[in-house]
Amino acid sequence: MSKLQNFSLGKWKKRGLVSTLLAIVFLVATSAKADIISLYNIGNGNGIEDVNNNNDNINLFQLLNNYFADQLGDNLYSSSNQLYLDLGVDPNQTWTTNGSQLVGAFKVADLGHEMSMVGSSGNVVASIASMGGTVNIGQAGGITDLSGSAITNIPDGLDVTFKLDAYWEDNLVYSWSSNPEGNAGTQWNPLVGNFTGDGMVHMLALDITDFYNTKHDTWYESVFMFAWEDLHLKATGGGKQADWDYQDFVAIVTNVQPSGAVPEPATLAILGLGLVGLGIARRRMKN
Repeated sequence: MSKLQNFSLGKWKKRGLVSTLLAIVFLVATSAKADIISLYNIGNGNGIEDVNNNNDNINLFQLLNNYFADQLGDNLYSSSNQLYLDLGVDPNQTWTTNGSQLVGAFKVADLGHEMSMVGSSGNVVASIASMGGTVNIGQAGGITDLSGSAITNIPDGLDVTFKLDAYWEDNLVYSWSSNPEGNAGTQWNPLVGNFTGDGMVHMLALDITDFYNTKHDTWYESVFMFAWEDLHLKATGGGKQADWDYQDFVAIVTNVQPSGAVPEPATLAILGLGLVGLGIARRRMKN
């Protein structure tokens, strides 16, 4: 075989190896994104609802579009499901604090809300509350940058989950955890009596690091938007049922990192197949 043929064959083998690598990266990435919605039963298995129920006036994707309009340009999101497939991360995990701050918030719901960061022993590390009725923390449907009133005294190195307490006339109505397993017990609702937690995903987590840093000219390692659905899956006694729009209470937290993320079995399987393929490709290159 001539040198030219050897060079040409080697070049095509290398191209084949690169193509294999790119295919593996694509499959793993798309599988992980699909798993976010399919495995965690978001929106009662039907996705995130974008119908404006109960005069909510703004959807989650519209809220983010408004807040990051300059950064998004013409690439605005047209649905909350599209938004979550692009920016969503697994909400069902613990988060590690590292110079963390609560820097922004938005609220639109009849219920009062208090979102807390909860330590491993159940202690409240930090919280932000709005106890009024249907009001925006901010103006014209925008997120308030807490700036001077940002919550900054959050200890470093803590593993935390998030909790949303929902109140009606100073009575605790619902208490949801970012971990759906924390929503499975029986709780007392002063409006309808006892109710059984629905075990559903009540909090979404969106990675908005790049958008936020560009908007504010900051260099945070990570910035996440935590968006809540505050109503129960199966309301009884005349209570409103969940509409799964995840814009009832939204908070922005800087410098928290997911600490409990574990690759899904499907993702691991694809990665394993890809590694096998790489091994075969390398062997052929040597031969």
